[in-house]
Amino acid sequence: MKKIALALAACLVVMLVSVGCTSGKDVSAQKGPAIIGAEGVVQPGWVMTTPKGEDVHYETGYAKLSNKANSIKRASADGKEKISQWINTTVENVVVNYTSDMGTEGDLQALEAFESISRQTSVTSLMGVTQEALWVDPDGGVWVLLSIPKENVEKAFQSASQEFERNDAARYAEYKMEEALAMLERTLANQ
Repeated sequence: MKKIALALAACLVVMLVSVGCTSGKDVSAQKGPAIIGAEGVVQPGWVMTTPKGEDVHYETGYAKLSNKANSIKRASADGKEKISQWINTTVENVVVNYTSDMGTEGDLQALEAFESISRQTSVTSLMGVTQEALWVDPDGGVWVLLSIPKENVEKAFQSASQEFERNDAARYAEYKMEEALAMLERTLANQ
């Protein structure tokens, strides 16, 4: 009798475990069906959630034009525009915070230098953008995943600050730029 009870208990445990595994599979299946793109590729995760990287910034771009080639170009331009906005916002925030902290708000030369360097940084940094992936959705729209190393932003900022016209105010601004660069590096490291 004990052997039968033990055998029944063992069977019950095996059934409960298998039911538990089965219900776990059902939960994952409830996330919805996979979206298959026009080229037979399942929708990658980066389409819905842009990846984050420690040393790299990612953005996605999307376009649906008359043909795939034009859609790719437009989607890349869309992604680069997002990267440019991210760079401008990051550099501008650093500059505004830095000028507020250092009390150089009244120094017109320094503020002009900061604005010029912000624009140049954005333009120069876009040279390092890489297309990481491409996906065509079921409707023929093209998604691209672009990346840019965060160090490119720092190097472009450094380069732009070195090209600025030198005079007494500019030398002071350059000194402040070096400190702002250090602040930018800390900001990028925390994003």
